[in-house]
Amino acid sequence: MTAQYLLNQRVPASELVTVGLAEPAEPPAPVPVPGKTGRKEEEPAQPTRLLLVEDDDAIREALSLALTRQGYEVLGEGTGRAGLRSAYLQRPDLVLLDVMLPDIDGMEVLRRLRRVSDVPVIYLTARSDPIDVIVGLETGADDYIVKPCQAREINARIRRVLYRYRAAERRDGDVYDDGLLRLDSLQQQAWAAGVPLPLSRTEFRVLDRLVRRTGAVQHFGTLLEAGWGAASPGARDRVKFTVSRLRGKLDSTPVGGGSIVSVRGMGYLYRSPTTPALPPSPKPAAASTGYGHTHALHDGSRAQERTEEK
Repeated sequence: MTAQYLLNQRVPASELVTVGLAEPAEPPAPVPVPGKTGRKEEEPAQPTRLLLVEDDDAIREALSLALTRQGYEVLGEGTGRAGLRSAYLQRPDLVLLDVMLPDIDGMEVLRRLRRVSDVPVIYLTARSDPIDVIVGLETGADDYIVKPCQAREINARIRRVLYRYRAAERRDGDVYDDGLLRLDSLQQQAWAAGVPLPLSRTEFRVLDRLVRRTGAVQHFGTLLEAGWGAASPGARDRVKFTVSRLRGKLDSTPVGGGSIVSVRGMGYLYRSPTTPALPPSPKPAAASTGYGHTHALHDGSRAQERTEEK
């Protein structure tokens, strides 16, 4: 009842007492429960992984520390052979490679690495002669840094090389077409010599990864990530089964199943065939005699490869 109503009822004003009412309390905030958040938490970004191949222990340790402070994950090796092994097994995002190594010259290390990988490589060496720089870049290096140098310069060079490399990956993006095989990554559709190639989504993603890295070995782990997104028990068997299905489907096209080459103990690579003249009417593909192994990386003779495969 209001005060005016009470006065109308002849209640003396002296007996009226004003009482302040407290504001209603707000309900307590809900206590967050682990694993029950309203939105999905973002995955932390993985640091860029560098492989540093440098035989001088003091330089390797100092540079590793400086680059780690810049936010990189650094793997250090002191010989060319150890560097090759880490490059094969650890799959770094970029390699910093000394030229003057105790066992294998750095340029020979890069030649061997280029047979199985297109990982960006920056030479880090005391050789400053312009001829050495030219030869180094011609062997496939992405940049050439002369020692001594500052860690800030190395960081800037790394960032520039990775930017170019990742920009090239983005440009690969939508459609691949070499005149024989066409892949549309957005639609996840494939054509061989203009004829639709029926592939499952997993088969398409594995083939897409192989084709867009033509000539470079794709490790089992890389193909598993491309096809399924994560590692799992029996991973190699899943990749092998999918590649077997891909080969079977490609065998009935001019591309041929032999375009996917096995690299023993490592993975597979795609070797683009020469575009053949198409027959007037399709014929059943001849039985395959094999898909090749590591020798395909070391022997440029196609005739010799066919002999070995038989």
